[in-house]
Parts: sequence; structure tokens; C-alpha cells
Amino acid sequence: MERKTDNYLVELKTGVILLDRNLKISYINNSAESMLDTSIKSSLNKHLSSAFYEEPDSFQRFEDCLEKKENFSKFDAVLFLKGGRKLLCDYHLNLNFEKKIIKGLILEIYNKEYSSEIKERLRMQSNQQVTTAFVRGLAHEIKNPLSGIRGAAQLLSQKLPEQHLAEYTNIIIGQTDRLTSLVDNMLGPKRKPSFEIQNIHFPIENVLVLVKQEFNDLGIKLTKDFDPSIPELMIDSFLLEQGILNLLRNSKESLMQSSTSAPKIKVITRVLHQEFVGDTKQNTVCRITIKDNGPGISEEIKESIFFPMISGKESGSGLGLSITQGIVSQHKGAIQFNSKPGETDFSILMPILRNNVDNKFLKKVHG
Repeated sequence: MERKTDNYLVELKTGVILLDRNLKISYINNSAESMLDTSIKSSLNKHLSSAFYEEPDSFQRFEDCLEKKENFSKFDAVLFLKGGRKLLCDYHLNLNFEKKIIKGLILEIYNKEYSSEIKERLRMQSNQQVTTAFVRGLAHEIKNPLSGIRGAAQLLSQKLPEQHLAEYTNIIIGQTDRLTSLVDNMLGPKRKPSFEIQNIHFPIENVLVLVKQEFNDLGIKLTKDFDPSIPELMIDSFLLEQGILNLLRNSKESLMQSSTSAPKIKVITRVLHQEFVGDTKQNTVCRITIKDNGPGISEEIKESIFFPMISGKESGSGLGLSITQGIVSQHKGAIQFNSKPGETDFSILMPILRNNVDNKFLKKVHG
């Protein structure tokens, strides 16, 4: 029962800190560590003031709870953390009893900034799902008559009295093929993912080899900064290569259209700990970042940048980022971006599920 309680506290998104009667920290869960930029190692057996302070008399309230044997709640509190960052939160103080004796306090912290961010993200995700469903439905309706148009154009070219007129039917066939390809992209990857345990740098290197000469000819400086400590992941290399290629091409087109001087693209990998992927906190995360020094993304399209048919480029179809997001979702990951004039980065975040990797690896080895 105690082990189940410990696991529950570890996975809980609410920050939980157990304090003794002297307000010294006896336990802090993962969420509280992340919120307060601290760790159990650096906080254990230290006064709560080592993690944050609120105002001169804030800890007096904590002591009053113990003295008066009353719980206490505060809303819209601003906590000042050790590194200078501020945290907007609600917190609740509850008496911690053991065999009817007060052993200390349970401090629960609710990150209001994170809650607002999640609500906004879910709203955008809902809007995107509606848009994506509409676009895919429209794509199916368009695709059916395209094959008929192409077939009719082929028959017509065979019946033409003069051969030079075939160039017009060839234009129809060529444009129909182009539109069919566009529709296929709107419908997303056709194949189901085929996951295998791989070093994440293999698919990235494959893509870099593919674009190296093209980027060099365009005067784009392409560099990499890889973290060799990233464990192997369960990935579909083919799909992931397509997603990374889309991000690199997106950066390239932005740099070329803006005529950025000394254009640069950098590919960075890192392993992160206690990181959120979407709205779920993961113990270990792989992050792949594509960073460029282009003009940035305009404010008008930032909110809808991952929607199908939305593009900040003059010649863009607006499908690359949407397709990449779909590929990342198939890997249980998330994609995010930061952009300002002179610097834009897109990051793919994928959880490293150690147990899942080990289990699938054993199944593969032992058949």
C-alpha cells in the first residue's frame, strides 16, 4: 500500500511537499521539483525557505496552521524561487496526522501558469483536429474525380487528330498528378508505423546526408550538436526521417525567401529529465531541435502554424508541419516552437519509455 502511495505522489501533476513541525522538507514529489526548480537531494531536511519565499510573514501562516490545528489555502499566490523566477499558483496547507498526532504539514501546489497553458493548448488542439478532419474529408472528395479526369485526358490524347495537340492533354495529366500528390499529402502517411529500437541519430544523419549538398549550394551553413548520452528509442526511422526533412526544408525555404545574410541551420539533440510532453510529465525525454536564423514566424499564423494549408511562405502548401506533427504523434511525442526575428526553433519531444523499450527488445530477441 505504501509503494502504491509513493507511486501516486510521484506521478501526480500537483506539487506535493511534506513538512515536519519545523517546516523542514521530508518529501517532495516530481511535480514540486519541476515547479520550484529544485530536487529532493538539495531540499531534503532543509527549511522550506530554501526552496522559495512568498512574503515576509508567509511562513508564519504555516506555523499558525500547526499551532491552531487548522488547514489553510491561498489563491493566486506568487512564490519567488531561488533562481529569481516567479511562480503563480494556488496552494493548500493540510495538517499531516499520524495516529491522531500532528506530524507536520502537507503542502499542495497547483501551477496556475501551467493550467492556463494546458487549457490553451487543448483549445488549439481541438481547433486543429476539426480543421484536419475537414481537410481530409475534402481531400477524399477531390481525389475520386481526379482519377477520372486523368483517365479521360489519356483517352483524349490517343484520339487527337494532330500529335502536337497532345501537349495540352499532357499538361492536364501532369497537373492532375501534381494535385493527386498534394491530396495524398493532405491525407497523411499511408503506411502504418513500423517501430524498431534505434539510435535517434541514425535517421537524423540520413537526412543530413540527403540535404548537405543542396544546402551547401545555397550557402546555408548546416551544423549539428548531438548528445551521445541519449538512449535508444522505439522509432520508425522512415517516418521520422520524413518529419525531420520537412522541418529542415521549412527552415531552408524561410531563409531563402527572406534573403537572410549568412543563413544558418543547426540540428541539436538533448536528453531531458522530468519534462512535459504535451500534458504528460515524462521521466526521460529525447528532444530534437531544428534552429535557424531566419526572419521568424509572423504573429498572424503562430496560433495556427500546425493547421493543414497554413503556411508563412509564399510558395508553401502548408502541409509539411501538419504532416510532421502527425508523425511525431505516432511516436507519442509532441512538437513545439519558439520564434522571434533572427531565431526560430522547432523541437520534437519524444518520451524515452525505458520499460517499453526493454520489453519489446526482449520479445524481438526471443521471438
